Amino acid sequence: MEGSGTSQDLITKEASFEYLQNEGERLLLEAMDELEVAFSNTSVRTDCNHIFLNFVPTVVMDPSKIEESVRSMVMRYGRRLWKLRVLQAEVKINIRLMPTTLVIPIRLFLTDESGYYLDISLYKEVNDPRTGNIMFQSYGDKQGPLHGMLINTPYVTKDLLQAKRFQAQSLGTTYVYDFSEMFRQALFKMWGSTDVCPKDVLTYTELVLDSQGQLVEMNRLPGGNEIGMVAFKMKLKCPEYPEGREIVVICNDITYQIGSFGPEEDLLFLRASELARAKGIPRIYIAANSGARIGFADEIKQMFQVGWVDPADPYKGFKYLYLTPQDYTRISSMNSVHCEHVEEAGESRYVITDIIGKDEGFGVENLRASGTIAGESSLAYDEIVTISMVTCRAIGIGAYLVRLGQRVIQVENSHIILTGAGALNKVLGREVYTSNNQLGGVQIMHNNGVSHVTVPDDFEGVYTILQWLSYMPKDNHSPVPITVTSDPIEREIDFVPSKGPYDPRWMLAGRPHPTIKGSWQSGFFDHGSFAEIMQPWAQTVVVGRARLGGIPVGVIAVETRTVELTVPADPANPESEAKIIPQAGQVWFPDSAFKTAQAIKDFDRERLPLLIFANWRGFSGGMKDMYDQVLKFGAYIVDSLRQFKQPALVYIPPYAELRGGSWVVIDPTINPLYVELYADKESRGGILEAEGTVEIKFRRKDLLKTMARIDSTYARIAQQLDSQDLSREERQGLEKQLKAREEHLFPIFHQVAVQFADLHDTPGRMQEKGVITVR
Repeated sequence: MEGSGTSQDLITKEASFEYLQNEGERLLLEAMDELEVAFSNTSVRTDCNHIFLNFVPTVVMDPSKIEESVRSMVMRYGRRLWKLRVLQAEVKINIRLMPTTLVIPIRLFLTDESGYYLDISLYKEVNDPRTGNIMFQSYGDKQGPLHGMLINTPYVTKDLLQAKRFQAQSLGTTYVYDFSEMFRQALFKMWGSTDVCPKDVLTYTELVLDSQGQLVEMNRLPGGNEIGMVAFKMKLKCPEYPEGREIVVICNDITYQIGSFGPEEDLLFLRASELARAKGIPRIYIAANSGARIGFADEIKQMFQVGWVDPADPYKGFKYLYLTPQDYTRISSMNSVHCEHVEEAGESRYVITDIIGKDEGFGVENLRASGTIAGESSLAYDEIVTISMVTCRAIGIGAYLVRLGQRVIQVENSHIILTGAGALNKVLGREVYTSNNQLGGVQIMHNNGVSHVTVPDDFEGVYTILQWLSYMPKDNHSPVPITVTSDPIEREIDFVPSKGPYDPRWMLAGRPHPTIKGSWQSGFFDHGSFAEIMQPWAQTVVVGRARLGGIPVGVIAVETRTVELTVPADPANPESEAKIIPQAGQVWFPDSAFKTAQAIKDFDRERLPLLIFANWRGFSGGMKDMYDQVLKFGAYIVDSLRQFKQPALVYIPPYAELRGGSWVVIDPTINPLYVELYADKESRGGILEAEGTVEIKFRRKDLLKTMARIDSTYARIAQQLDSQDLSREERQGLEKQLKAREEHLFPIFHQVAVQFADLHDTPGRMQEKGVITVR
């Protein structure tokens, strides 16, 4: 569909650039309004729309300004244009170059076929000296795709690729072959400036299965796939690796049988993942699928007969399904069915016992192949960096694959589920769930830690993949990528933790200065380098990646404030209701212990050094937490730390404390070759908090002895009471004085006892006992 518009100044034959801007915007809005009307007609689907604007007056301007102006206008209305499926716009203008009288006919083409990358091409119309025809000639440095073509070249009609692209985009995802260009644009964004960006910032080849089921590299046109899985080997030239790093990208093609997994799809996934493991390079999985493929043997579906109990009354039921001798003979060579021969109702029948099907890929063989790639994904997580991005949906085996790869980016309109809402409603016998999003949208999967990060669209997802990779080595044999940082290694850390609750992210990343306007209070890590993951899940622990002096590290810190855990109501249980459960800071709960163990495992496989800012008073050991397996998840921390093969520094920050079981699960003796423990001079460490220790080891009777030893008044009264020459009245009076003195001194002596206990937990004693590392 195409819309056109013409603007003409009735007063003069020349117009200003500002007039062009205003009129162009007005006509663009009119064209979009017309498209809205066309879209309201649901019987005709509009796609690949084209807007043509012809500006008749000559415009006095600098042609270099036009691209910037038009780009800003399109960005302003970008979402609406994309919703209306405007994939190309064309502007025709006659420009007079100042200060000359030379007028140049200019054509501006804007193309946005994928929804995330706006391509702008500028041409001038010139006469072909050989034929006299008018043709396009690129204007400026960039040579556009229409360069050298006649201006009356017909517009390209919707092709197969665009049909597939529209199908994918209608489902809320990107067409599989557009992801390569998306990676290229994300790399440009990573570099920040085209001046420093390498020309061949991305090169790639497609990975295809040959007739023997082995992987071969091939360069072929987009859309050439014959199965619902596509894989690429890419070489990215990124700021941390300007010479290039390799990755393997595996994607579902949702336009092929709704992205379902069959044996061939599973085999390509397996081979591509094996290649990534063999080369020790990251494996990226872009998930947009519908789980294992299901189907029927269509050749049987079209010919089976029913053996009724009473042919005259079908409601009495049936005994079996069968084939006639003619049909059985026709398909017997296909090994499509197993039958038993019977004679009934005066005819020969072949009763169906098993339907095999002549084709592969619609039953248990899919589950076997799915199990294979599930095992492969688990192995890949152990051996290489695995990252998954869920766009549109990941169902069944697709959901397991992303979880097995652990590091998950979820696009906001997508869902990760095991069974669809419709199927669950059938099982439950009523309409309980209204959508798949209710079961596995970001509000579920981000809050339970399956999704590490959520992003608004596919492009931001790809950009996040590259950001995560920037912290990780290019392969199993390389060190972490160290980058140049503006923060000197010797710098002082401006933010100092307080005794009261504070946001631990201030200690890690810094914050705007609370008293000096416009100033920044630096944190532990390089400015702008801390990237948190799994933020809404288990909020009493904060985890992420950062850089320290340009060196990538994994980070685990502790929330000191009380947080709220929201447990949603289950629509399937009418009696359930949403609950908000407060969780105290500086305490490990079942979820935050699991989160800690998971983060340690992830950072180990990313080969990142680990910094743990320890500030735990202990594990929450109440009945519900014990039932929720806090002991099991606490033990997971020990398992993860014991297996950690990178340098790990545990640091107790100022005014922080490490007590009891919390110390036990991160003590350096768990992994002495890699783990070291440091403590700030204002920190504390011990079995119990001082108050708790006093309750057990410095009780009232001990306090009274201390009073008698230290307070002269209390000692004098006690000594007088020991005299045998006291009358009853004198003894009662002294006892009353002693009791009053006890009550007066008890609060302050309790504080003395707490201080005495606290002095057992100082870094000085830790150092003397050799439990912390001294440099």
